[in-house]
Amino acid sequence: MSSNLKLKAEEAQRLKNDTAFKQFVEDVRNSQKEKFANSQAHEVELREDAHAIIRALDAIEIDLDAAIAAERLVEYRRKV
Repeated sequence: MSSNLKLKAEEAQRLKNDTAFKQFVEDVRNSQKEKFANSQAHEVELREDAHAIIRALDAIEIDLDAAIAAERLVEYRRKV
């Protein structure tokens, strides 16, 4: 299990460090913010979709951080 956790943490860190991935996420986030900000009052579904996409991006980043933190915690406990 520990090696699986380590692999997951390494892959998560690789993604977080990947400039193309970071740029893609930033571009999608900015695009959705623009849709949200520039929507008309009656375009409720458009705003809801944009909000859902932004929340999904946040969830992906939280999961990446959690995978990295879990491995760090395991390593810390091993050293103590």
